[in-house]
Amino acid sequence: MNIRESKVEVLEDIKALIPDDRLTSIFNAFARLDSNQDGKIDIDEYLSFALAKEKIRQTKTFEALDSDKDGCIEFEEFVVAAEPTFPILKRFRELDLDRNGLLSLEEALDIADRLVLPLSRSQIQTIMAEVDRDRDGQITYYEYLGAIAHIGFQ
Repeated sequence: MNIRESKVEVLEDIKALIPDDRLTSIFNAFARLDSNQDGKIDIDEYLSFALAKEKIRQTKTFEALDSDKDGCIEFEEFVVAAEPTFPILKRFRELDLDRNGLLSLEEALDIADRLVLPLSRSQIQTIMAEVDRDRDGQITYYEYLGAIAHIGFQ
């Protein structure tokens, strides 16, 4: 449908001041919202259009949250979205073998062994000393988080 075939009244001022190609573009946008083609956009038409756009946006967000792509957002996926550092905290807990909230030199050595990292005990001690901000000989979650942010991986 074009402007001439529609029920839309286009004032002469509008025709005179807006170039034809721009006016056609504006009319096409109006026509998409005026679903019953009565020449007016009522609240239901407006909301229907706006909600359809929002539904597309929210669907993309949902798909991003559904990390295992099973069509559902499980609680852990929701937690990851609400608490972005959760995966890092989870990894820290996996590495903290004695569950005391700290990574010791022995745990760091175990990590190096599991990852088959060719690091000596003294090299691991040097790395730990760089990360250990409070100098207590162990790595807290926040020290670990700082190291991850600095290094860029977990």
